[in-house]
Amino acid sequence: MESENTQKSHIFSQNTDLPDYGVLAESHIARLPTLNAAHKHNHPSILYVASGQGVFEFENKSFPVNADSVITLEKEKNHKLSDKPRKAMTVFSLYFDTAVSGLNKYIIDYLFASTEPFALPLYYSENIKRYLRQMLYEQNTKPPGYKLSIKQYLSLAILQIYRARLQQAKQKTSGNPSTSRERVKAVIDFISQNSHEQYSLSDAARLAKVSQRQFTNLCRNLTGSSFIKFLNSIRCIKASELIKHTDKSVAAIAFEVGYEDLSTFYRTFKKIYKMSPLQFR
Repeated sequence: MESENTQKSHIFSQNTDLPDYGVLAESHIARLPTLNAAHKHNHPSILYVASGQGVFEFENKSFPVNADSVITLEKEKNHKLSDKPRKAMTVFSLYFDTAVSGLNKYIIDYLFASTEPFALPLYYSENIKRYLRQMLYEQNTKPPGYKLSIKQYLSLAILQIYRARLQQAKQKTSGNPSTSRERVKAVIDFISQNSHEQYSLSDAARLAKVSQRQFTNLCRNLTGSSFIKFLNSIRCIKASELIKHTDKSVAAIAFEVGYEDLSTFYRTFKKIYKMSPLQFR
């Protein structure tokens, strides 16, 4: 690998003009050869590798990058992102002005304290992809309120990356989930915290990278029940706390904990607590 001093002789500056709302999203599906050369950006940027494999070089260090890798770069930082042979990367780039985009300074400082790439867990990367697609759509089509929408999606994407980084820091002491059982447990823990989202058994199995049958068996072994019963139990526990400690309507509580059909919530709650939500209150 070239030293940084050697690279400086042929580094080019990728000057990006930002719109007045301070955010620009770009997708590099067919990456230009110049993107494999050493260069720098004139704005803080976040790079997300959606597919492919490559090498990221920064300050005389070299890091492998794969699908779902994230790189945070302060402005004017020399770097190089090279594709591996026959593994060309699809990269999304986010450029922003922190003063205009309204981002949380504490979170930005935390994320940009390290330039070392890190891999997003699948359940975070799916959200990032969704936000990036929506940002590109808003940017290209410019529907009413698109500027506000883009800034909000940027904030959501950065929040997901921040949470993933915090989780990565915790896992450095316990190790990343590697076995099927560890991955299933990690997904169960994640869904427990986000049980208001609409996760099916197939979603959970895909996140854990196991078959539905294997996920069902391991979930039963870890929780004592099937995935659906476990999910319903978590949702109803959260609902019971809201019923006891708030004056929210049952319909509002059902929606908040993840039920889109009120009758399903009533039926499930009564099956677990042997009484209706109103009787429980």
